[in-house]
Amino acid sequence: MIIGDVVIRPQGEPPSMAARPPHREDRGRREGEARSDVIHFLQQPKSYPEPTSQVELRETHLSCVFLTDQWVYKLKKPLRYDFLDFSTPEVRRRNCETEVRLNSELAPSIYEGVVTLAEDPEDGLNLEGRGRPIETLVKMRRLPDEGNLEARLEEDRVEAQDVNKAARQLARFYAGRQARGRVRVDDIEEKVGEWLKELAALPVDVGDELTALGDALFQRLRSMRRQLEQRYRADVHGDLRPEHVYLGNEPVFLDRLEFNPELRLMDPVEELSFFAMECERRNAAWIGRQFLDAYREETGDPAPEPLVALYTAYRALLWAVLSARHLEREDHRKPWSLITRDYLQRGLRALGT
Repeated sequence: MIIGDVVIRPQGEPPSMAARPPHREDRGRREGEARSDVIHFLQQPKSYPEPTSQVELRETHLSCVFLTDQWVYKLKKPLRYDFLDFSTPEVRRRNCETEVRLNSELAPSIYEGVVTLAEDPEDGLNLEGRGRPIETLVKMRRLPDEGNLEARLEEDRVEAQDVNKAARQLARFYAGRQARGRVRVDDIEEKVGEWLKELAALPVDVGDELTALGDALFQRLRSMRRQLEQRYRADVHGDLRPEHVYLGNEPVFLDRLEFNPELRLMDPVEELSFFAMECERRNAAWIGRQFLDAYREETGDPAPEPLVALYTAYRALLWAVLSARHLEREDHRKPWSLITRDYLQRGLRALGT
């Protein structure tokens, strides 16, 4: 599961161009040229049905995002991983439709719908759907960058009443979720083992903290197994982070994870524990507590603190791994070694170690 600014890994490195049969090389070149034409077209203000003074391109690991003055157009990249398939125009179209449908509940006023990029023999590429369908894009209303919770925290522009309103709205969302089976403790233990092994092999100095966190997590999972096995999973947001939360009279929660439903299935308390940790990383632990309290009040789930602590440590280990993966690819945009150690330390503190 890799979202936002975190490295994702393919199922295997592609063969070199020299090793590819000529017809595959030619096809790959043609597809690359066609993709370049699409990107170029979408960067032109005149390509859009509504007037715009400029178009800004932002890239994530999964999408190319084109921002006009008032709208956002999201183009999925032709990728395939063990947990994600965007490999053909048809599956990308279905994914766009799923994204709009899923986000209509938590951000109903933002997701406008899907747009077909087509090619007309006479007029060429267009966003009106004329001619042969080429790609599908998600169309969203553009929100100000400074409006999300992360940006507002950086500028100390967060009001308690706005947080309370957002927390209660999200709590009502959780209260309406149907149970999708029990928490699988064996799966959690397996993931912890995999992450420990991977992080130990990555080029980052983790000192004794990795072993200490692994030991503490396994011990806590053993002691809380019975309690965990009574917990239920639900289809939640899947990527709840401060940058996806917009406060205000009508709070919205953007970018609900759409490409793999299994990655959205978790105990809501796990999701809120991770969100609380991310708020604490931004010196706003009170926001995470308020979201958890609103959840408890709305759902009647006591969400005991030992459970929150366990989930916090579990997610801290995951995000230590995801952060360390950047070092493997020599990504120097952020101090990934320090971020990795910070997550490990937060996991240890959560468990009182």
